[in-house]
Amino acid sequence: MSSTAARHSTATSQQPLAIGTQITSPSGKSYKIDEIIYQRSRGSMLCCLYRASHEGKQYVLKDILPGDFQYILELQKLVDCSAHVRTLVDSIPDRHMFVYPFLDTNLQLVETTAIPPSVKKNILRDALAGLADLHDKGIYHTDIKPANIMMNSFKQSDGTIAFKNVQITDLEDAVVLPPDSQGLGKRLSGNQFWRSPEAWARAAQHTPADIFSFGIVAIYVWLNRMVFYSDEANQAADPSDMILRLHVSHFVNDIDDFDGFVEYHGGEEAPFVQRFIGLLDSFNGEDKKRRPFSRWYPVDPQFKDLVCKMTCLDPLRRITAREALQHPWFSE
Repeated sequence: MSSTAARHSTATSQQPLAIGTQITSPSGKSYKIDEIIYQRSRGSMLCCLYRASHEGKQYVLKDILPGDFQYILELQKLVDCSAHVRTLVDSIPDRHMFVYPFLDTNLQLVETTAIPPSVKKNILRDALAGLADLHDKGIYHTDIKPANIMMNSFKQSDGTIAFKNVQITDLEDAVVLPPDSQGLGKRLSGNQFWRSPEAWARAAQHTPADIFSFGIVAIYVWLNRMVFYSDEANQAADPSDMILRLHVSHFVNDIDDFDGFVEYHGGEEAPFVQRFIGLLDSFNGEDKKRRPFSRWYPVDPQFKDLVCKMTCLDPLRRITAREALQHPWFSE
C-alpha cells in the first residue's frame, strides 16, 4: 500500500484518495485509483466513488458507511448470481469499500432517441429481470431511476452503438423485507421524479413501489419523456404538489384502483388522500383536463397496458416484475 493510501481513512476523512493511490484488498488484489467519479458528504463522512484498475481491467471502488457495511454485504450475497444486478466482486473491509465491475454508462446518460426500439426493449427486459431477481429475495431497492440502470456500450461492425451487461445498480439503500413485513414506512424513498405515491406519502412501501418507479422509467426509455419532470418543479423548494398533480393527471385510471388507493392510505379522511382528492378536483375546467396515460396517442397499446399495470395507484394491484416479464409487449 502506498504512503498516500496510508494517510487517508476512506469514508471517515474529509479528503478523497489521491489519483495513483494503490489499495490492496484481503484477496491480494491491488487497485490503483485512476479517477474520482464523485464525492459527497454524508453527515461527518466523505463518501467517494472511484474508477480504479487492476491488471488492466477497470473497476469501481465505493465508500460505504461503516454502520451499513455488513448489512449491505449480506444483502448483496442474496443476488450475487444475478446477471442483471451489479454486486460486489471484492471488498476492502478496513476501509469500508466495495469493489464493483465498471460499467461505462447508464440510462440517464444515453440519448434514448438514438436507440432503436428493439434495443430499448432489450434494455428494459434485462433491467426488469434484475429487478425480479431482487424482488424474489424480498429486496426493495428504494431508488429505481435511469441513473441506477447501468450498462456497457460498444461499437458494432456497422458503426452503431450497442449495449451489454445491463444491470440494476446502487443497492446501498436497499432493504430486505421479510415475507410477512408490512413494508418500509415513514421514509421518503427515491428520487422525486421517479417516486411512487406511497413513498411520497411516507406510507408502507414494499417491492410494488419499485414497480411504479420502473413504469415511469419505461416511459422515459420508450417515449423519451420524463412524465413528472418540469423546470419549475426542479427549481422549487417544495415541488411535491406539482409532481403529485401529474400523478393524478396521468395515473388515476379507474374507480376500483382509486378506491384501493384510498383504502391503502387509511380512508378518505387521511391527509394524503385528501391531498390527492384536492389535486383531482383541480382538473375542473376545459383547459385543465387530465391526460391519463391509458389514452395517450399514438402509443403502442400493449406498452400502455404494461405501464398501466405497473403504475396502479393502489400498490396491491400492481403487476409484479416476474409477471411483467411475461407481458405480451416483450414478445411483440
